[in-house]
Amino acid sequence: MNAITSPVRQDPALLKACEALDTASLSDALDSLGISGGLAGLHQQVPGTRCVGFAYTVLYEPVQERSGFRNAANYIDDVPSDAVIVSSNPGRTDCTTWGDILTHVAVSRGIRGTLIDGAARDIDTVQRLGYPLFSRARFMQSAKNRVQLKAAQVPVQVSGVTVHPGDLVVCDSSGCLVIPAGQAEEVIRRARAVEQTERDIIQSVNEGYSLEQARALHRYDQPWLSSGEKRTSA
Repeated sequence: MNAITSPVRQDPALLKACEALDTASLSDALDSLGISGGLAGLHQQVPGTRCVGFAYTVLYEPVQERSGFRNAANYIDDVPSDAVIVSSNPGRTDCTTWGDILTHVAVSRGIRGTLIDGAARDIDTVQRLGYPLFSRARFMQSAKNRVQLKAAQVPVQVSGVTVHPGDLVVCDSSGCLVIPAGQAEEVIRRARAVEQTERDIIQSVNEGYSLEQARALHRYDQPWLSSGEKRTSA
């Protein structure tokens, strides 16, 4: 198995900041910077759960010769507790790379969640334990003798987006996205401004403004601007 170590400093303060933001505002912030971070087609498997963490990536490949027993992987022993596992099987839905054993291990280790570009099984167990799991599909067929771990902590592609080890991953009821580690602080700043802009618009509408008036008043054309930036550009 190949592995690399992320050179990016993983600041716990970034996790705390993202925990207070939803994927919608973070997505708007990414859009404002021209960054494609939304991971389309991934579904929340436990209603009401969310996860925020640094990407720990794993990449699978097909087994070429199906002789003997080939376990899918034991990588989870190396995953730190501040991580979200990003498992790329690349989009394959006819076998699963996640089930009850990995869920129990993840819960016991305090891992923040798992995102699978592929299928998961044992969903009843996942839901009973309340573990944040997001996957492209549900399917019961095992990955054993079908795929094997190619590498861990390497860049992977999910929904056409490259996820690097150490990038910030945020998943909630609206979906999953990845924030490039080097852009995280600016994305968070802009996402906070987006949420404030939307609160201001709602308050103005409740005070009697039309939606058109409220959006113009609070610069909804550029909702990521801070209050000071809006005054300067007015």
